Amino acid sequence: MRQGTIHARRPTAYAAAATIALLLAGGSCGLDKATPPTLNGPSDTGVSVGLRALPDVLNADGVSQCQIHLTVYDNTGRPLSGLAVLFQHDGDGLLYPSAASTYVGPVQTGLVMATGKDGTADVVYVAGTEIRSVDFFVRPYGIDTTYTWEKSVQIVQR
Repeated sequence: MRQGTIHARRPTAYAAAATIALLLAGGSCGLDKATPPTLNGPSDTGVSVGLRALPDVLNADGVSQCQIHLTVYDNTGRPLSGLAVLFQHDGDGLLYPSAASTYVGPVQTGLVMATGKDGTADVVYVAGTEIRSVDFFVRPYGIDTTYTWEKSVQIVQR
Protein backbone atom coordinates (compact mmCIF):
# COMPACT_ATOMS: atom_id res chain seq x y z
CA MET A 1 0.00 0.00 0.00
CA ARG A 2 1.26 3.34 -0.97
CA GLN A 3 1.17 6.16 1.46
CA GLY A 4 0.23 9.61 0.24
CA THR A 5 2.64 12.41 0.52
CA ILE A 6 1.75 15.50 2.37
CA HIS A 7 2.71 18.77 0.80
CA ALA A 8 3.00 21.58 3.27
CA ARG A 9 2.62 25.07 2.01
CA ARG A 10 5.03 27.64 3.18
CA PRO A 11 3.73 30.08 5.82
CA THR A 12 5.07 32.99 3.82
CA ALA A 13 2.68 32.21 0.98
CA TYR A 14 -0.29 32.49 3.34
CA ALA A 15 1.03 35.69 4.88
CA ALA A 16 1.59 37.25 1.46
CA ALA A 17 -1.91 36.33 0.32
CA ALA A 18 -3.45 37.75 3.50
CA THR A 19 -1.48 40.98 3.15
CA ILE A 20 -2.62 41.45 -0.44
CA ALA A 21 -6.24 40.78 0.54
CA LEU A 22 -6.04 43.37 3.34
CA LEU A 23 -4.49 45.96 1.05
CA LEU A 24 -7.18 45.45 -1.57
CA ALA A 25 -9.98 45.62 1.00
CA GLY A 26 -8.45 48.65 2.73
CA GLY A 27 -8.23 50.54 -0.53
CA SER A 28 -12.01 50.97 -0.59
CA CYS A 29 -12.14 52.58 2.87
CA GLY A 30 -11.65 56.30 2.75
CA LEU A 31 -12.81 59.43 4.46
CA ASP A 32 -14.32 60.72 1.24
CA LYS A 33 -17.01 58.04 1.34
CA ALA A 34 -17.84 58.24 5.05
CA THR A 35 -21.44 58.95 5.92
CA PRO A 36 -22.05 61.13 8.97
CA PRO A 37 -24.36 59.87 11.72
CA THR A 38 -27.84 61.31 11.97
CA LEU A 39 -28.39 64.08 14.47
CA ASN A 40 -30.56 63.37 17.49
CA GLY A 41 -30.30 66.74 19.22
CA PRO A 42 -30.65 68.82 21.14
CA SER A 43 -28.84 67.16 24.01
CA ASP A 44 -29.96 69.76 26.51
CA THR A 45 -32.91 72.13 26.65
CA GLY A 46 -32.01 73.56 23.26
CA VAL A 47 -32.04 77.11 24.56
CA SER A 48 -29.56 79.66 23.27
CA VAL A 49 -28.60 82.22 25.93
CA GLY A 50 -26.47 85.31 25.46
CA LEU A 51 -25.41 87.72 28.19
CA ARG A 52 -23.27 90.83 27.86
CA ALA A 53 -22.33 93.91 29.84
CA LEU A 54 -22.03 97.26 28.05
CA PRO A 55 -19.54 98.68 28.97
CA ASP A 56 -17.63 95.97 30.78
CA VAL A 57 -15.19 98.34 32.51
CA LEU A 58 -16.53 100.95 34.97
CA ASN A 59 -15.05 103.53 37.26
CA ALA A 60 -15.45 102.50 40.89
CA ASP A 61 -17.04 105.85 41.67
CA GLY A 62 -20.54 104.87 42.81
CA VAL A 63 -22.23 106.55 39.81
CA SER A 64 -20.91 104.90 36.61
CA GLN A 65 -23.42 102.57 34.95
CA CYS A 66 -23.55 99.64 32.59
CA GLN A 67 -26.36 97.71 30.99
CA ILE A 68 -26.59 93.95 31.49
CA HIS A 69 -28.33 92.58 28.38
CA LEU A 70 -29.81 89.06 28.14
CA THR A 71 -31.06 87.34 24.97
CA VAL A 72 -32.83 83.97 25.02
CA TYR A 73 -33.94 81.88 22.04
CA ASP A 74 -35.79 78.56 22.08
CA ASN A 75 -34.73 75.35 20.33
CA THR A 76 -36.16 76.55 17.00
CA GLY A 77 -34.30 79.87 17.11
CA ARG A 78 -37.32 81.98 18.01
CA PRO A 79 -37.15 84.57 20.82
CA LEU A 80 -38.32 83.11 24.13
CA SER A 81 -40.74 85.68 25.54
CA GLY A 82 -42.35 85.86 28.96
CA LEU A 83 -39.61 83.94 30.73
CA ALA A 84 -38.95 85.13 34.29
CA VAL A 85 -35.21 85.45 34.88
CA LEU A 86 -33.25 86.31 38.01
CA PHE A 87 -30.38 88.80 37.71
CA GLN A 88 -27.80 88.69 40.54
CA HIS A 89 -24.31 90.06 41.17
CA ASP A 90 -21.54 89.75 43.74
CA GLY A 91 -20.37 93.36 43.76
CA ASP A 92 -20.94 96.37 45.98
CA GLY A 93 -22.98 98.28 43.39
CA LEU A 94 -26.73 98.31 42.81
CA LEU A 95 -29.04 96.73 40.21
CA TYR A 96 -32.01 98.63 38.80
CA PRO A 97 -34.68 97.50 36.35
CA SER A 98 -34.21 98.86 32.85
CA ALA A 99 -37.07 100.91 31.44
CA ALA A 100 -36.76 98.83 28.25
CA SER A 101 -37.72 95.56 30.04
CA THR A 102 -40.59 94.19 32.09
CA TYR A 103 -39.85 94.31 35.80
CA VAL A 104 -41.37 91.40 37.74
CA GLY A 105 -40.07 92.26 41.19
CA PRO A 106 -37.22 92.24 43.67
CA VAL A 107 -35.98 89.23 45.60
CA GLN A 108 -33.43 89.22 48.40
CA THR A 109 -30.57 88.37 46.08
CA GLY A 110 -31.43 90.31 42.92
CA LEU A 111 -34.09 91.38 40.44
CA VAL A 112 -36.56 89.27 38.49
CA MET A 113 -37.23 90.47 34.95
CA ALA A 114 -39.36 88.97 32.16
CA THR A 115 -38.06 88.53 28.65
CA GLY A 116 -39.91 90.58 26.04
CA LYS A 117 -41.29 89.58 22.65
CA ASP A 118 -37.77 89.83 21.25
CA GLY A 119 -36.42 87.42 23.91
CA THR A 120 -34.43 90.11 25.73
CA ALA A 121 -34.29 91.47 29.26
CA ASP A 122 -32.07 94.24 30.63
CA VAL A 123 -30.99 95.63 33.97
CA VAL A 124 -28.79 98.58 34.85
CA TYR A 125 -25.86 98.20 37.24
CA VAL A 126 -24.57 101.25 39.09
CA ALA A 127 -20.95 100.71 40.08
CA GLY A 128 -19.83 100.46 43.67
CA THR A 129 -16.64 101.92 45.07
CA GLU A 130 -14.52 98.78 45.43
CA ILE A 131 -11.79 98.24 42.87
CA ARG A 132 -12.48 94.67 41.76
CA SER A 133 -14.18 92.39 39.25
CA VAL A 134 -17.94 91.95 39.59
CA ASP A 135 -19.72 88.81 38.37
CA PHE A 136 -23.32 88.87 37.15
CA PHE A 137 -25.42 85.71 37.06
CA VAL A 138 -28.71 85.16 35.24
CA ARG A 139 -30.92 82.08 35.43
CA PRO A 140 -34.61 81.21 35.01
CA TYR A 141 -36.66 82.04 38.07
CA GLY A 142 -39.58 80.03 39.41
CA ILE A 143 -40.68 76.46 39.97
CA ASP A 144 -40.96 75.50 36.28
CA THR A 145 -37.96 73.31 35.48
CA THR A 146 -38.42 73.37 31.71
CA TYR A 147 -35.39 75.60 31.37
CA THR A 148 -32.39 75.03 33.61
CA TRP A 149 -29.36 77.11 32.76
CA GLU A 150 -27.18 79.80 34.26
CA LYS A 151 -25.16 82.39 32.39
CA SER A 152 -22.60 84.81 33.76
CA VAL A 153 -20.67 87.87 32.65
CA GLN A 154 -17.98 89.89 34.39
CA ILE A 155 -17.23 93.60 34.57
CA VAL A 156 -14.24 95.37 36.07
CA GLN A 157 -14.60 98.27 38.51
CA ARG A 158 -11.40 100.28 38.53
